[in-house]
Amino acid sequence: METSLTKYRDRFHKLAVSVLWRQWSALGVSGYARTEDDRVIDPEALLLFSTWAARYDSRLFDEILDWLRQNGEWINIQRLSRLQKQFKIAEPTILAAIGDFLSQQSEHRKWKSLTRKVHPLAEPCALFIDLPAYGKPDEIFLRWGWRRNPPQTRGMSQFPPVNVCSSFLFKLRALFGTQSRADIIGWLLTHESGHPAAIARELGYFPRSVQLVLNDLAQSGHIQTMRVGREKHFAVRHDEWRYLITWSEPPKFPEWEDWTGRFAILRRAAGLIDRPDLDQLSAEVQAIEMRKILDPAAYGRTESGRLLGLPKNELKGDDYLVAGVNVLNHLLS
Repeated sequence: METSLTKYRDRFHKLAVSVLWRQWSALGVSGYARTEDDRVIDPEALLLFSTWAARYDSRLFDEILDWLRQNGEWINIQRLSRLQKQFKIAEPTILAAIGDFLSQQSEHRKWKSLTRKVHPLAEPCALFIDLPAYGKPDEIFLRWGWRRNPPQTRGMSQFPPVNVCSSFLFKLRALFGTQSRADIIGWLLTHESGHPAAIARELGYFPRSVQLVLNDLAQSGHIQTMRVGREKHFAVRHDEWRYLITWSEPPKFPEWEDWTGRFAILRRAAGLIDRPDLDQLSAEVQAIEMRKILDPAAYGRTESGRLLGLPKNELKGDDYLVAGVNVLNHLLS
């Protein structure tokens, strides 16, 4: 019998592709109408999720490659690798193929690091869903086990617009560099205050390195320290930094969104929704699997799980699946 998740599969894929188009176009990808969003985009988490979702839109996939060719130096490869190691959002061989493809340009040699300790697929597969490769396949992607025609990059991508709040991290990286300092400042500007361990957990950096950066920033006099119980917290005087806001009046800093947590859950959900034997799983079994996916403790995000609007524990079977689908729709908004 066809179940809720089976009926939801196509919509899930379309919503995932729509999220990618919205976010990548906000960062400068050509070919899609830009929409306003008050939330900061996380470029590393976005790229990891794109290795799965962009397989459903070949044009989008190549536009992302085009953007990376133009702006790849603004991606923090170390953070990208750490997030992937911790959350396993990306398809490793596709991420390796992208790194291999970009490293052919001398200015993007650092992307070659993404190919380390990654083994190609045993049997080549078509990269794009429902779109077979034609003609001679691209050699770089093929050596990682993915068949596709050579990428078509048009050179139309631009640097993320600095007067859009969703690309706020890129403005900060242009000012402070692509290492952790810019991201830590961005986190502080979008929160009241924070403990180094919590900041490190959300950003995907080592707690010790975040602590050292915060200590250095505090020496400037523009970062405050305070005691909350036994913990030392850090905060900014937001008024001192409002000159960075060039997109709203009155000036307002963007909202912080835990995109890493969102994409980690969605990627796990895709593993269930795309299972070939999904039709053979009963609603009760699907509900059990969905319950595991929606457990925020699995992603180190227990403290933010309440924001997901998780289904009630007493729901079972189809009732839980319907509630779970509503959560996935929320995460894809």
